[in-house]
Amino acid sequence: MTADARRTLSIAAPFALALAALTAPAHAAADPRHDGPHCQAIDSFAPNKNEEHTVALSDGHAYAGAWDKKAKNIRWQELSDNKGYPAGACDITLSEQGNSVWVKAITTDGKVYETSCVSPGNKLICNKPWTRLH
Repeated sequence: MTADARRTLSIAAPFALALAALTAPAHAAADPRHDGPHCQAIDSFAPNKNEEHTVALSDGHAYAGAWDKKAKNIRWQELSDNKGYPAGACDITLSEQGNSVWVKAITTDGKVYETSCVSPGNKLICNKPWTRLH
């Protein structure tokens, strides 16, 4: 295991455990009677040794963040405040190309939504509205 993989695991594992402790039991997300507030997810991408971007979904709220190497934590911003945020979001992921970052969320009824961010340097700016993908 590389040093970057160990660092990512050491960051993600406690965060995921904290999310699990604050939300409903894991089996709740699979139950179709439950909605987004019972879902939790996390995804990260490190394009190089100096950058890492993470998205997370917990308690019906979506977040995106950039790893702050000096502070040794993630600088989070809430994405659920962006216009068009999907009700019932239950999973989240991200992809990157250059300074562009795309965040996708899927709802409990299978609808996929996307928002985008820009990543100038070690920052992550996500202020675009969510749009439904067809």
